[in-house]
Amino acid sequence: MNKKIFSRFYSKNNIFKVVSNPKEGTIKIYNRKGKIILKKTNLSLDQINTIEESLLSYITKKLISNNINKIKSNSNDPMIT
Repeated sequence: MNKKIFSRFYSKNNIFKVVSNPKEGTIKIYNRKGKIILKKTNLSLDQINTIEESLLSYITKKLISNNINKIKSNSNDPMIT
């Protein structure tokens, strides 16, 4: 499979879909309506890998942060800080 698709929930109302295609050397970002809001072309495999790693790192940090905040706000346990 050449295409990789990442979805990022930016807020309650916005979902951005990122589609990378190393074979074509492209990365496209779509808004929740399916409209392309950013398109990068003529990217090397190294550039695509760097962008994908950065994107996944950012998403992972945000998801972990959001989950920790939810746990803290829903917990009455004084041991959770």
